[in-house]
Parts: sequence; structure tokens; C-alpha cells
Amino acid sequence: MKKIALSLSIVLAMALVLFGCAKGYDSQKTAGDLKIGLSIERYPLVKGDNALTVQVLDASGKPVTDALVSVRYFMPAMPGMAPMEYTAQAALKGDRYALSANIPMEGGWKAEVSVTKPEKSVATAIFNVDAR
Repeated sequence: MKKIALSLSIVLAMALVLFGCAKGYDSQKTAGDLKIGLSIERYPLVKGDNALTVQVLDASGKPVTDALVSVRYFMPAMPGMAPMEYTAQAALKGDRYALSANIPMEGGWKAEVSVTKPEKSVATAIFNVDAR
């Protein structure tokens, strides 16, 4: 009986590790007349490369596909540590924008998504994300 309980505990722990890491992140913010959504397939972020997707919708809910989208991801300064800041340009893939963010360390990060429309209007949304 103890062997069965131990085996089930191990299987359950492995399932939590495998499926717990595969949980995604989806958040949406309003910036001016746009809705900016950030999606991350695997969340929390990991040290190294992470795939991020940005969706930009206009006031009527239609995807905006003619904008320049960049993401500045940063970790604010902490005692004894300088701030870290990186910027990545997103590329249009269908009706969403995709990019890779290389996260150098664990902790709390901010992702600032900037959308520049052809008429030069800029909308920005900030998302709080974690890396482990």
C-alpha cells in the first residue's frame, strides 16, 4: 500500500511540474482607442528565450495590422542592482505580432508594449510578468 501511495505521489508531482509549467499568460489593457493584448504560451517566463505575442485591436474590435509594435521589457532597479532593460521589435504574423524576449534572470519584470500607428499616434500598455 505504501508503494502504491508513493508511486501515485511521484506521478502527481511529475504531472504538476509538466503541466504547471505549460500554463499560459493572457492579459489585455486599453490604451487610448486601442486594446493591447499580451500572450505568453509558457508562463512564468524562463531564463533565456521566450515567445511573446501581441494583439492590437481598434475601437470596433478589428485587428490592427499596419502598426509598428515594440516591447521594452525591464526589471526596475533594486538595492545593490542596476536596472535591466531590453527592447525587441515584433513582426506581424497573421493578425498578431510575435517576438522573442531573452530574459537574463528570474524575478519580476515589466513588459511595456508600444504601438505606433501609421498616422504616428502611439499607444503604450505595461504588463507585469514573472520569470522563474
